[in-house]
Amino acid sequence: MTSPAPTRGSGPLRVLVVGQAEGTPGGISSVQRLHVRFLGARDDVVVRVVTTYDEVGLARRLRLMVGGIARAAALILAGRVDVVHLHVAKGLSAVRKGLIVAVARLRGVPTVLHTHAGAFAEWFDGLPAPVRPVVAWLLRADRVIVLADGARATYTSRLGIPPERVPVVANPVEWPATLPARDPHANVVRGVFLGRLIDRKGVFDLIDAIAGLHVAHRERLHVTLAGHGDADAVHAAVTAAGLDGSVEVRSWIGPEERDALLRDAELLLLPSWWEGLPMSVLEGMAWGLCPVVTPVGGLATLVRDGDNGVVVPVNDPAALGAALDKLLSDDEVRIQLGARARESVAPFGADAWADRLVDLYRELLVPDQHGRKSHSG
Repeated sequence: MTSPAPTRGSGPLRVLVVGQAEGTPGGISSVQRLHVRFLGARDDVVVRVVTTYDEVGLARRLRLMVGGIARAAALILAGRVDVVHLHVAKGLSAVRKGLIVAVARLRGVPTVLHTHAGAFAEWFDGLPAPVRPVVAWLLRADRVIVLADGARATYTSRLGIPPERVPVVANPVEWPATLPARDPHANVVRGVFLGRLIDRKGVFDLIDAIAGLHVAHRERLHVTLAGHGDADAVHAAVTAAGLDGSVEVRSWIGPEERDALLRDAELLLLPSWWEGLPMSVLEGMAWGLCPVVTPVGGLATLVRDGDNGVVVPVNDPAALGAALDKLLSDDEVRIQLGARARESVAPFGADAWADRLVDLYRELLVPDQHGRKSHSG
């Protein structure tokens, strides 16, 4: 039996955000940081944050997980929360958030599951058959946010929820007010890769592509690869390709260092094998960089080849290299594509994004003609 939800007063909307520690590397943390900041700046919303994951030692991670789930459950059961918004990927992230969804369902508090994993379907389908319905039940939130229309079927089919409960809400981007003056004929063209340093993000494809560029272009292009993952393997690949002078490998960087890189660059490079809607591409486009990406996840509709960026096939270093050769041969086109990229992500501004989330929360709290709130049990 579902307990009655707490009755809201006339005060601000109380939103519980459940996710990662603020400094955790990756796009989920970037989205969550903007979520908390832009909602917290509003007078009509009070935000509480509960952390259930951080990249620390195993023992501390376990304590954080158990303590975070317990804290979230206590806030929900005490009636101190109006809506729960959970940032989720796959694996243990899904299990942690699913347990909290179940507690909120028991208390009658609406939940919003904000999905981020490009490989959720692969993970879910790999679970033992008896476990899948349990996980699906845990994750059956009142709304399941996806980052692109193509991801809807992943969650409707596996979680057993109708499409109207799976809204598409693209990731937000913090808008740089001004851009640097970029010289299209500069001797050096800078490119940036921001993401996990693993093969499925296309980082090794990118190294192979740069190694195969025309000599003049290879000497002109300077690329920074920044992210967490197997940095040693990436560094070894760079050295083996003879690119130590033109490709720099760095660990994960914070927002200030990221913006400094994007300010000086012209190309955002992410030839990934799968994605949701990567924050690095949105951020690069907002800075006026020309994105060079693969047609995966939300990128398939965000980046239009030859219009606001360049789209190359997945896992095809030769095609990627040919695209880079072309961009390095035509300076005016490269700059124009970056300018149009910035124009195309203007609707992704974080202010409007936060407004949409608050509208979604209020929709869940409006009683129907029978006096029930619009969320499902």
